[in-house]
Amino acid sequence: MAVVIPETLIIRQIPRPVPDPAAETAIIKHFLEYGFNVVDLVHVKLLRAAPQGLARTQELARKAMAGDQVAIRELAGRDGPGADVLVVGEAVSTVTVFEALRIPGQPRLQDGRARVEVRAIRVATGQILAAEAFHTGGIDFSEELAGKKSLERAGDKVACKLATSIVQRYPFTGGCAKRCPLPQPTVGVLTFENRSGCFWPGVDIGQVFATAIETALSERGCKTARAMASDGVIEGVISDCRVITTPTIDLPILNLLLRGVMIRVTVDVRFLDVSTAEFRAFEVEASVSGIEILGIRFGASPRDLARAVANQIASRVGAQCRGGS
Repeated sequence: MAVVIPETLIIRQIPRPVPDPAAETAIIKHFLEYGFNVVDLVHVKLLRAAPQGLARTQELARKAMAGDQVAIRELAGRDGPGADVLVVGEAVSTVTVFEALRIPGQPRLQDGRARVEVRAIRVATGQILAAEAFHTGGIDFSEELAGKKSLERAGDKVACKLATSIVQRYPFTGGCAKRCPLPQPTVGVLTFENRSGCFWPGVDIGQVFATAIETALSERGCKTARAMASDGVIEGVISDCRVITTPTIDLPILNLLLRGVMIRVTVDVRFLDVSTAEFRAFEVEASVSGIEILGIRFGASPRDLARAVANQIASRVGAQCRGGS
């Protein structure tokens, strides 16, 4: 196997060829995991060492995808042992400011939108063994990293389908390659913003909510990751909070002052699908209750409240983060 996928980053409307392609590297990594023998194309590395060589590599890749047998053989290994199968394609990522998603106290997020198109071609005959395309995204504070993340994720997502098609159509490969699993989506949670007017001394309630949601998602079989590296991002605003107390009850026999406490919150939640840049918004209401004895509260703690909110959010998002509908 040989893999050649030239890449272009478009930042501020300026195309920039990439000398170290991220989607190509991701596909090679997965192919090695699947048991393929991937050859290192030294002549392609030398081409990419110069700007004119990058342009030449893109030209050859386009011709190879169009079925040009000369371009296919030139890319597959004109010097020394060549490859039996050439995976060739093109990848591009456009990076813009992510207007719809902001993190308080942080620079503006950048959104990379990547598309990769690849074909697997049997070098000896020109037969197309597989043709795949994938569109996805990546977010980061850096323009370059957002673009590279989106390209790497596109390579991650397309590798298994590509490998499966190659094995099915290439002769004499039965049992030679490991069966590959489709990647499970990951989900990350940003610290929630508290606009409710309720505050707990020494407690970052927004971070407590985020941690509880990650735990609830993990318990439901979702794969969690840092928000900047995930396929889906959960963010939210604690928009309303009410503390309801009962009249104090004097228990003279026990010399105690006791009252009941209930806290009710409303949280506005958004789930961002990084691949499509689409948001799913919904509202969650949760309440917890407890008692206060001599001013000391038992139950109705910030963590109790966070768990109640987290369970509702996880039940709404859980199927989606596992790749369901």
